Amino acid sequence: MVRSRTLSKLKQNVSNQSREIVSIHQLSKIAMTFWLGGSWMTIVVIFPILFKTLDQITASNIAGQILNLNAYIGIVCLLAALIEVIINHKLSILKTKRFWYIISMSCILIVNYFAIFPVVYNLRQRISGLAHQIIAMQSNVFDFWHSLSALAFIATCVLGVLYLVDM
Repeated sequence: MVRSRTLSKLKQNVSNQSREIVSIHQLSKIAMTFWLGGSWMTIVVIFPILFKTLDQITASNIAGQILNLNAYIGIVCLLAALIEVIINHKLSILKTKRFWYIISMSCILIVNYFAIFPVVYNLRQRISGLAHQIIAMQSNVFDFWHSLSALAFIATCVLGVLYLVDM
């Protein structure tokens, strides 16, 4: 009797697995890889090319649009990762490193996008009118906020790599 129940459960598990096209774990991994790969590509390839080939104001405007889109993609990918961790770890979620990576990346991304990006954008808008004259005068303030934003972006990318390695 016990053996038949075990066989029945085994057959049921096999049939359930064959119906599943992509698991939440795989979906989460693909989403995070997509977002983090895009983030690293942006930092390493796209931004240097933009600032090398275009004037600073045009390159900054395009970079801002890319970062805006990247932030929304990141929020969606982090939500998928959070759902996956919640489903797989339930009550022991607070003990997993992956949960804390997701929470850290989410906090950094949200602070960077909703608090730091607007400051950088406003400074850029004020500077763009008088471009090179004001850049010299306000460069300390702009450089601080811009550097803080860049560090937050890089920290998120590094945490993301740690998250993927931990998967």
